[in-house]
Amino acid sequence: MAGILDFDRQDENALSPAPLDRDREAPFTCLGARIEIFSEGRYRAFVQDVECMWRWEIHRDDEFVQEGCSLSESSAREAVGYVISFFRRGDQRQSGQDSAKI
Repeated sequence: MAGILDFDRQDENALSPAPLDRDREAPFTCLGARIEIFSEGRYRAFVQDVECMWRWEIHRDDEFVQEGCSLSESSAREAVGYVISFFRRGDQRQSGQDSAKI
């Protein structure tokens, strides 16, 4: 008979015997400072080291539009570059359609 994993137990982690207190664990947002890696025109991008990965987020006109994670800071910067490039192409297409309507 297979064992049952109870992820809601407070006394131990379901995958290891180490003690676990979910109330005292630090959330990811407390692990590393947010670093601005890009700021140009309408777009800004930030990365944050959260120990097991690098979290990145992109803002357009100071509003959050995209987030992701990467294994290293350099791969996070590369991913941000690709996503911003995609958004900019969309902006150019949109501005081209707007000017054609006028």
